[in-house]
Amino acid sequence: MTVIEIREKAVSESESAREIKDKCDQEARGLTQEEADKFDAHLRESERLDKEAERQERLEAMETRLAAPKDRKSTPETANGQRIEVVKPDMFRFGSLRAFRSKTAEADAYTAGKWLMATIMGDATSRQWCRDKGIEMRVQTEGVATAGGFVVPDVMERAIIDLREQYGMFRQNARVIPMSSDHSIIPRRTGGVTAYFVGETDAITASDKSWNQVELTAKKLGALTRMSTDLSEDAIINIADDLAQEMAYAFAIKEDACGIDGDGTSTYGGMIGMRTKMVDGNHDGSYVAATTPATTYAQIDNTELIAMIGALPMYARSGAKWHCSPEAKAGIFDRLSLAAGGNNASDLGAGATAKYAGFEIAEAAGMPSTMANGLIALWLGDMSLSSTLGDRRGITLKVSSERYLEYDQIGIQATERFCIVNHDVGGTFGVRGPVVGLQGTT
Repeated sequence: MTVIEIREKAVSESESAREIKDKCDQEARGLTQEEADKFDAHLRESERLDKEAERQERLEAMETRLAAPKDRKSTPETANGQRIEVVKPDMFRFGSLRAFRSKTAEADAYTAGKWLMATIMGDATSRQWCRDKGIEMRVQTEGVATAGGFVVPDVMERAIIDLREQYGMFRQNARVIPMSSDHSIIPRRTGGVTAYFVGETDAITASDKSWNQVELTAKKLGALTRMSTDLSEDAIINIADDLAQEMAYAFAIKEDACGIDGDGTSTYGGMIGMRTKMVDGNHDGSYVAATTPATTYAQIDNTELIAMIGALPMYARSGAKWHCSPEAKAGIFDRLSLAAGGNNASDLGAGATAKYAGFEIAEAAGMPSTMANGLIALWLGDMSLSSTLGDRRGITLKVSSERYLEYDQIGIQATERFCIVNHDVGGTFGVRGPVVGLQGTT
C-alpha cells in the first residue's frame, strides 16, 4: 500500500468519526455507548494509519538517500522557472526532432535523454547531472515503491501528451477527466425542470432535474520495446525523441481502437467503442442509414450528409465535427468539394478545405477505411458531449536488463491508466444524441 493510499484511509476513518459526532449534534444529544465505542475505534485506526504512513515515508526517504548520488554542488538551473541551458550545443546536429517541438525542444530532449541514462541505464554521471539540474528521478509507487517504475520528467511527458493528442482522435475530441483513483463516478444530467400550465386553484406540479452516473474504471495499458545497451552521450537526444514518439503513437492507436471499435473484450480493456454501441440494437437513434445502397465512399453524396446534419440536435452543433478516416475524407468530402460548381484552377490546385457544410473534418487513421453493410462508416457530432476519457495517471517507465540479454539490449516498458466511456450516442425509437453516424447499406 502506498503512502497516499494509507493517508486516504486515515482520512476516511476520521471522516467516519466526524459523521457519528455530527449525527448526535444534529439530534441534540450525546453519544450512546455503542456510538462512543465506534467513534473511539475510528480515531484509533486513523492515528495508527497516520503513524504507519510516517514510518513508510521515512523508509522511502532513507532508501532514496542511500541510492542517490552525492548532493548537488550548485543551484539547479531549473530553479525559479529558469530553463536548462545545455553546455554542448554541437550535440543537437542530428536532424529535426519529431516529438519535442517547443522553442526549447533541443534542451528538453537533452534533459529527457540524460534522465533516461540516469534512471533506465543507471549511469552515475547522468544521475549526478540530473541532481545538479534539479531533475527529479521520481518513482511511481504501486504497493512497493521499488516496483512501480520511474515517472517520466515533465518535459518528456509533455512531448508524449502533445503527440498522443495529435495522433489520437478520442483524446483530442472527447471530454478528458483526470481520475484521482482507479474508479471514479461522474454525474450525468438526464432531464430537467418542466413547466406546466396552472389552473386558478390548482397546485403547481413539481419537477426536478434528473441525474444518473457515468462510471470510469481505469485500465492499465502497456507497451514494450527494446533499446541498445551501447548508448552514448552523443545519441541521447535522438534516443529520447524516438522513445517519446513511439510511446505516444502506440498509446494513441490503442486509445482510438478502444473508443472507436471496442467490443467489451479484454482486447479493448472491456471498453465499448462508438461504432459498436451505435449498432447494438439499443441505439437506433444514433445513426442514419444510407438512402441508396452504399458500400463505398464514392457512393455517398450530399443526400446522406444533409440527413446527418438534419438529425443532429441543435445543442450539439456548435462543437460538432465530422469524424472519419483519411479514406472517407478523400472519398466523400474532398470529392464533393472539388466537384462543386464555381471552382477554378486556383481552387483545384489548393485542394479541398478541412471543412464541409461549415463543420470541421477530423481525420483519424483508426476510423474505417471502407464502408460495410450495417456498420458505421463515420459520424458527425460533439464528442465532448457523447464520450468521456478518464485519465488516471501519466506515463511510467520500467526497465528489464534480462528480457533481451542475448541481443545485448534492454527492455523498456511504458504504461498508462485510462478509461473511455461512450455514454451518450442516441437511444431507441429515433431519439437522437450529440453524435449521428452514417450506416452502410446494400
